Amino acid sequence: MERAVAASRGAAFDEFVAVVRHETPWRFNGVNELERFLHNVEHHLRTTMPRLLASMDTEAHSVFDFGCGSGSGSIALALLFPEIRCRGVDISAADVAIARARARLYGVDDRCEFNVIGEGQALPASAGCVDLCICCSVLEYIIQPEIRKFCAQEMARVLVEGGLLFISVPNRLYPVELHSHKFGWNYFPKWLKARIIGSSVWEIRRLARPHVLGMHRIQLLRLFTPWTNFCLEKQS
Repeated sequence: MERAVAASRGAAFDEFVAVVRHETPWRFNGVNELERFLHNVEHHLRTTMPRLLASMDTEAHSVFDFGCGSGSGSIALALLFPEIRCRGVDISAADVAIARARARLYGVDDRCEFNVIGEGQALPASAGCVDLCICCSVLEYIIQPEIRKFCAQEMARVLVEGGLLFISVPNRLYPVELHSHKFGWNYFPKWLKARIIGSSVWEIRRLARPHVLGMHRIQLLRLFTPWTNFCLEKQS
């Protein structure tokens, strides 16, 4: 955490902010949570990473970050594990540009690679090439069932046997969709024309077939909280 805090000071941080302003100027027009976005690596280190680490029983060496956004998840992992190598993809060119700048800011750009991918495009990775795949706050925006299924299958495909898939997502079991605060969107998405839909561990296991994903070091209470985190292991 000390290294992350130190990176958010000085001229290098000012250069990073300039990239964010250039790529997403709307963030500076009175939009809430700008500070959190700029310091999102620290947020991941405080919140997401402890939950991920609690799900892991071996150290990961190769990571795929599905829907990497501005790179905070991969960068947090790279700060925690000096030998880890991360690859992230996102459909937003602006976010990928920010992710690359963020990796330079934290000094992990030699181990974190970020690229743009087309919507519905297969992941640019061979089958069984990584031992950890992370997907944080992504699936809720993939509302078409067939595309969500494709994404679950692709994340499972790139894992080695015994590899782990860690997902952090609003819980579809919860009656209120957390981003929009819309009641019923998770339950009746077609009727209510929902634009954001949560997910669950059971849905991902079903959608990933024919790949078999078993629950791994699951904290049962986290399966029923409004925001759920769970880890699945790829089986033979």
